[in-house]
Amino acid sequence: MTNRFLLAAIILVPLAACGSNDASPAPAELAKPKPASFPAGQWEVTTLTEKVKAADRFAPATSHKAGTSVVSKVCSPPGPAPSPALFIDKGDTCTATSDYASRGRINMAYNCQRLGQGLLTMNLDGDFDSDSFDVAVATGTYFSGQGDYVLTQRIKGKRLGDCPAGAAAAG
Repeated sequence: MTNRFLLAAIILVPLAACGSNDASPAPAELAKPKPASFPAGQWEVTTLTEKVKAADRFAPATSHKAGTSVVSKVCSPPGPAPSPALFIDKGDTCTATSDYASRGRINMAYNCQRLGQGLLTMNLDGDFDSDSFDVAVATGTYFSGQGDYVLTQRIKGKRLGDCPAGAAAAG
């Protein structure tokens, strides 16, 4: 009988320690505070193309290839929303149709024109904090000729600091 009590004590004592009064930080206390608007500054942007799929019977009219990454540096000006240059291809002319970027969330949409080809749309959804962002991008094209495609990308950014002196922020 004594052995049973000893065995029970050995099992129950460690369980009693689980309910200790040590205050461990709550998940919200561990998280970085989210800025009210997207931080201005110079960003190192890594664009990973995840998938490219033809939307017509022709080869996609893009230089993006699945599994490839491109790294660039972009200055984003102060303002509630980030510069489109963080997300769009050089040479595209884009207009935001939705530009929510607040309290750590980015949900944006663009209608863009690509010279000599036509219309493309982009939808962005992701998160940001004071020194990084991570955004999923879905792009679809509506070109006047052949080569329409659907593209998915993951774009991550790391804030390097303020824009270098004399560098114009891309707006």
